[in-house]
Amino acid sequence: MALKKISKKPKISFVTPMKEQDFRVVKLLESIRSQNYPQNKIEVIIIDGGSNQEVLKKCGEYRFVKIYHNPKGFAEGAGMGKDQGIWKSTGELIVIAESDIELIGKDWINNMIKPFQENQEIFGAVPKLFIHPNDNPTNRYLSYVGVDPFAVYRSIEGQLVLNPKLEKNNANYFLGSLNKNTPYCMGSNGFMFKKSLTKKVGDYAQDVEFIARLAKANHTQFAVVNNARIWHKNVKGFKDFIKKRIKWTRNYTKVYVKEKKDFNWVTSKPEFITYVAKNLLFFPQIPISIKKSLQYKDPSWFLHAPLVFMSTLLNIYYTIKSKKMLKQITNSLKNVD
Repeated sequence: MALKKISKKPKISFVTPMKEQDFRVVKLLESIRSQNYPQNKIEVIIIDGGSNQEVLKKCGEYRFVKIYHNPKGFAEGAGMGKDQGIWKSTGELIVIAESDIELIGKDWINNMIKPFQENQEIFGAVPKLFIHPNDNPTNRYLSYVGVDPFAVYRSIEGQLVLNPKLEKNNANYFLGSLNKNTPYCMGSNGFMFKKSLTKKVGDYAQDVEFIARLAKANHTQFAVVNNARIWHKNVKGFKDFIKKRIKWTRNYTKVYVKEKKDFNWVTSKPEFITYVAKNLLFFPQIPISIKKSLQYKDPSWFLHAPLVFMSTLLNIYYTIKSKKMLKQITNSLKNVD
């Protein structure tokens, strides 16, 4: 199904769900205001789940910002922060922009919209993550593989550094295609997509669900934009990583598990079981840590084995605690080869 061609200078809506106690979001807003792009073609929709009032007051000083309240507080899920923000937006293109990211460079928007202008069949575009040399080691490592080390075998961020075919692409941007049965995890962290597609799949819900539904609806083409970077200030260190992974995994098995699922983590029983076993054994991941630390000249890669181990362990623990989640995984294992 052909997609509608976007405007020459489309309106861009940044959707930012947040519950901030500090002023990190100001860096995001400043990086948006500094763009070489018509400011009347930019809006930021903040869906607030209970931030510090001083933070909200500061956000309100930016003319392109609109603030709405989200009483349930969750960023993801049908009717939650991201979903609300998309429906309230007026842009032709949506950017999912968490409050802890920062756009790198003044031509970020221009670089991100270029694939849409040149290929109307793509549904979205993914920026690359910026590796800040002075960042803490844990956040540097996550800037290579994405926020969830367990998901590296399916995430676009993980594949960009672990899959040789993707890793070696040096074009300003390159086109990729989703496999309908095993689509990449993507979305969030500056992910840009056509708003019109939201109506076709029903809602945004979770990042991975949105992508799975697009693939199911035959929208499979996307772009990875090498010359558009975002700095994701995700965690302050190892302890903060554990704290956030516990919170996210617990919420997933208690809240998100109740929603309709189109994204299936288990697509091959042998591969999934082998992958989980390697993560738990710890040692099979050490060669990757060594290889990548040498390739990127960054010792933060030595965190690969322990963080993959910890995130896998947390997924198993909270899955066992959730009867519904355990049933879903058990059924998935039964229904695949």
